[in-house]
Amino acid sequence: MKMKKFGFASVIATGFAAALVGLAAPAQADITHHDWVHEIQQHASTGQVTSTFGNGR
Repeated sequence: MKMKKFGFASVIATGFAAALVGLAAPAQADITHHDWVHEIQQHASTGQVTSTFGNGR
């Protein structure tokens, strides 16, 4: 009788676990997440190109 109760309890627990996984909201990445990912990346910067002609002006 003890094993029958244990089996029934495990069936109920498995059902609850399946319901939680099935009802979980899917993960969504909105624009704020994409902005955050872009902000934490390394960015290269270059100086401004200046042209010098004649006497350095």
